[in-house]
Amino acid sequence: MTIPDAPPPTLTVGISTRNRPDALVRCLRSLRLIQGLAAEAIVVDDGSAPPIEGPVRAALAADLPPQVRFIRHDPNRGLAASRNRIAREAATPWVLMLDDDAFLVTRESVEMAVRVLEADATVAAVAFAQCYADGVPWDGSMQPLRVDYPAYAPTFIGYAHLLRRDAFVAAGGFRERMGINGEEKELCLRLLDRGLRVVYLPQARIAHVADQGNRDGRRYLHQVVRNDVLAALYDEPFPFVMIGAPYRLFRYFPMRKGWKIHDPGGFGAIVRELAGALPEVRRDRRPVRQATLRQWRTMTRSAPEPYTLPEVA
Repeated sequence: MTIPDAPPPTLTVGISTRNRPDALVRCLRSLRLIQGLAAEAIVVDDGSAPPIEGPVRAALAADLPPQVRFIRHDPNRGLAASRNRIAREAATPWVLMLDDDAFLVTRESVEMAVRVLEADATVAAVAFAQCYADGVPWDGSMQPLRVDYPAYAPTFIGYAHLLRRDAFVAAGGFRERMGINGEEKELCLRLLDRGLRVVYLPQARIAHVADQGNRDGRRYLHQVVRNDVLAALYDEPFPFVMIGAPYRLFRYFPMRKGWKIHDPGGFGAIVRELAGALPEVRRDRRPVRQATLRQWRTMTRSAPEPYTLPEVA
């Protein structure tokens, strides 16, 4: 009797990295857990100095998972652009995006997420639960939702998420001007406007041992405020944008105070950056429907709607 060949892998792993070789080594080593599920891993080196491929390959040696492809951005283009590049390069229907300081702790977490996309065409993305290196989950305040059951979520946390590639590409991917910190929410609102949802799986855990390299509180504050305003300008229908954009801009002051960040001249810098972005925003602005915005707000303020997981075949 002839044993049928195993079906080809349907998953690509995408990792954007910059100047964190040790974290990347750990992340790549963890991909051994999903051997046979992933067709390849695509690593975008977003302007590391020096380039990261050589040291990482040398550090992993025989532990390097098969089919790892490195792509170099020089100079760096930002996280959103790197993830868009990964999605364009991927040849599989599902793309697992990981931060370089994230890593897999179980095969089952990825299998569960893949089953959701395979079974339900209305789901465009799966959100994972953040956990420590030993698999213990982070506090509920640090998760996509404060629930212990599968549920529809307004967004995912970018550190680890599984995407339906064709839906992601059709929606235009991440806004590259936004870069990082808020780009996930903006994408998920556009997906919702297309009738597509995000599902959070609290039992599907992926470790996130945050590497403090490249992290700066002042820069984070600027990115969060800028991107909140950009999201309103890009997506909110009139007259919502007339209220939403100024409100989000002036949240800078309580956020700066609450986070105790010394930031002389920071507000003016954000305003100037937003002013420079206006021509591009006017060109690319595609407001979502008012019904979509109301649905989004209901999701963020109400008890999460449970999601029924597909049965294992």
